[in-house]
Amino acid sequence: MRKTTICILFLSLVLFACKNNRQKLVGSWHSVRLENKDIDSFFIKSQLYIDTIGKNNDPVTNMEVYGTTNVDSLRKLMQEQYDSAKTIQMRSVTNTVFSFTKDSLLFISFNGNIDTCKWTLAANNKVMVEDLNKGGTGEKMTWEILELSDTDLVIKIPQDSSFSKVTFHPERVNP
Repeated sequence: MRKTTICILFLSLVLFACKNNRQKLVGSWHSVRLENKDIDSFFIKSQLYIDTIGKNNDPVTNMEVYGTTNVDSLRKLMQEQYDSAKTIQMRSVTNTVFSFTKDSLLFISFNGNIDTCKWTLAANNKVMVEDLNKGGTGEKMTWEILELSDTDLVIKIPQDSSFSKVTFHPERVNP
């Protein structure tokens, strides 16, 4: 009898926590930060390459390797392209909004495009997401909620052999 009572209390607590988390999740969340070791590593290595390209070569070697002796101009052009790519990456992050509805729809707004998904919340802090877009693959994804509060939503999204950790803040509604 005692074990049954404890099991019932535990299940009630889990169901209450799921319901409470579901209520917290419903609404619009604006992305503010993306962490991905592969992307971060790419940008770090690219910047290091730009900073060092042609610095230890003589003009003849630079002409043979890079097709120019003016590596300062090449470096400046590469830095402009790098900065542009970094800005586009950041703009993509800051222009992403996840809108979770009470009726289990998820609208993902990404740079003006909107994807529609169905979502369910599992007891283990997992969000099950299914692509509903016409012509889409019907892909099913599992995301892990690392943090969920009134001010922060942090989701771990697996991607091939890596993952991204995305931090969201509640979308501000204009009065």
